[in-house]
Amino acid sequence: MIRSILFSTILLIACTIAQSTWFGGIAIFGVVPDLSLLVLIWMSYKNGPVEGPVSGFLSGLVEDFLSASPLGFHAFLRTVVAAATALLHESFFIDKLFLPLLLGITGTIAKAIAAGALYLLFGSSIHAYSFIGRVLWVEAAYNGVLAPVAFLLLAPLSRFLVTERGRG
Repeated sequence: MIRSILFSTILLIACTIAQSTWFGGIAIFGVVPDLSLLVLIWMSYKNGPVEGPVSGFLSGLVEDFLSASPLGFHAFLRTVVAAATALLHESFFIDKLFLPLLLGITGTIAKAIAAGALYLLFGSSIHAYSFIGRVLWVEAAYNGVLAPVAFLLLAPLSRFLVTERGRG
């Protein structure tokens, strides 16, 4: 379990750094895909209720230190999304296209809802998505389209990212 959390957290941090530095070139309407969210969703679905939220919290905390967001903002968002995804652990068979697409879209919407809850609690110092603006929906579509590719590329890494309990 500790090995899975360690590798997952390192991968999530690497994805966060990659998307903040290199993904600007593939932005659509100024929106880049949230690759670390997709990785978090995949490993939370595969592992269950412990590894995903812990890795999400740790990588979110690192992201908070690297960004201008209030401390705990990304840690909270990642933990909420990972915990919600972990509730689906082994509930469905992950096909190659439809379920990854659905998980990518709903994970992005769950992230937006969690950010909105923080906005309601703490006010304007928190970044919240507008549910009537295009940024949220472009990001959700972008993450949904990239989720099948990300899930396919993550499958060979499952021996490092998924615990024995999650594989069986």
